Amino acid sequence: MLRALLALFLLWPLSLTAQTLPEPLSDTISDYATILPPEVAARVTQTLTKGRTDTGVHVVLVTMERIADYGGAGQRIEDYAKKLLNQWGVGDAARDDGILILVARTDREMRIALGAGYEVMWDNAAQRVIDRHFLPAFRADDYAGGIEAGVAATFDLIATPFVAGNPPPPDPQKTWEDILPLAVFGLFATAIIGIFARSALGDALMRFKSCPSCGQRGLSRTRDILSRATRSSSGHGMMHTRCSSCGWDRSEPYTIAQQSRSSGSSSGFGGGSSSGGGASGRW
Repeated sequence: MLRALLALFLLWPLSLTAQTLPEPLSDTISDYATILPPEVAARVTQTLTKGRTDTGVHVVLVTMERIADYGGAGQRIEDYAKKLLNQWGVGDAARDDGILILVARTDREMRIALGAGYEVMWDNAAQRVIDRHFLPAFRADDYAGGIEAGVAATFDLIATPFVAGNPPPPDPQKTWEDILPLAVFGLFATAIIGIFARSALGDALMRFKSCPSCGQRGLSRTRDILSRATRSSSGHGMMHTRCSSCGWDRSEPYTIAQQSRSSGSSSGFGGGSSSGGGASGRW
């Protein structure tokens, strides 16, 4: 018994070391698997840097062969990506708007981990980015092409509309698949499509809240950005909340937090965190 306890005591520090998460190679790309050729890495870095400047959203790309090689043995990729985003502090600490893209080539799975500031509807947007832009190229062993297309789509379909206060853009392919089986219903199908279209334009969560004027559910919320935040000053916007039942309307200003400064591979992280939102893919 004493011998077993002694062995456990000696092995315990080794198990902790094996599960240590890696340090980032930069605040844009940590290509541990060396998937990206230099010219592709340069273009992806430019996309990440420009996207962060334009939107204020910090997106990080991480590649590995196996997550087990970097402290993820026995873990699901969903849990591992969340831990990695939280340890690095991807995104702004006040907004929790960071995004971590993790590609594990030999494991043949990937994850887009979203900061805690993203509502559940953004999980669907992340799944769309994975299914439409990453996985088709990955299945053809074109990892560089899939990463380049997927990173660009992450800004187009997630970061940019999120910052603007808009819902995720509608998916043309999914919309057509949904419409086709209903075509035989004629005008009834048109009415149904109209309902979904209006729903997509509003805030998915606000529609469940009651109007302070008439008490009916069906509020919508939009945001207009008047001035974007920079690394030297805060931004400003106007938030509009409306009731579709009685016409009640309220507009109020809001402040967009100043972007965190970046001066190196570790100082480029703003202290953001994730509660586990996002999407996964396998090929």
